[in-house]
Amino acid sequence: MRTKFPSRAIMRWSVLAIAALTLCGPGRAGLASEALFASREAPFVCAQVVLAIDGSESTRDRAFRRQIESLRAAFGREQLYHAIQDCLPGSVAFAAITWSGVDQQDLCVDWSLVTAPDDGRHLAERFDRCKYFGGSTNIGRAVDYGLQVLDDSPFTSYYRIVFVLTNGRNDHDTDASLSAARAKATASSVTLAGYALLRPQSPDPSPFIKPDPGHLARYVAKQVSAGPRSFTAYSHPPEDIDSVLRALVEMLRQEAG
Repeated sequence: MRTKFPSRAIMRWSVLAIAALTLCGPGRAGLASEALFASREAPFVCAQVVLAIDGSESTRDRAFRRQIESLRAAFGREQLYHAIQDCLPGSVAFAAITWSGVDQQDLCVDWSLVTAPDDGRHLAERFDRCKYFGGSTNIGRAVDYGLQVLDDSPFTSYYRIVFVLTNGRNDHDTDASLSAARAKATASSVTLAGYALLRPQSPDPSPFIKPDPGHLARYVAKQVSAGPRSFTAYSHPPEDIDSVLRALVEMLRQEAG
């Protein structure tokens, strides 16, 4: 006898029903229908992701555009949507911020639901709203602002992520704020995924001086990435587009289990 497996639509509704029962808590299963009704106002997605784009002074040459171009390209690739579809119920909410110094953060792309390529292409068109700041590098404030954007999200989800891109280390005297922000993210079960934008590799490296290309990546891994399922990725140009795409895909696959 041939076994019939449930369709993906039925699986998604099952996930929503289980989520509603979970949200109701022990002894409150009778409120499951109310939780599902409420989800019309707070749609349930697999993950909520804040893309935190480095707009500090050190990105003034090309690093800022590297981030924008890489993210725009990533949302135009089919691989990303396969990962989104595998992350039940098959949808992910994205927002983008730019950040720099203490008072230099901006929500440049508000929360957008992505389930299919057309959604992503529409979102990618809005990355041009993200503007370069200049100023200092305060990763702690970037994380704090990312957490605030998550708290203000109109969605609910299994997973919440702040994807922090940077081409440099925290400025002096701001390490304490970064440590506090990382602790806050961990306590809130928010994943901090770090991405290091490394400098272009020299075409003619000196035979006597060997630069350490992993220095910034190790810093990001140790001082930025934190929380459940945290990870760190990095790239040199011109590898940014493929590397950012792989990082986003692996991040969602990791969350999907």
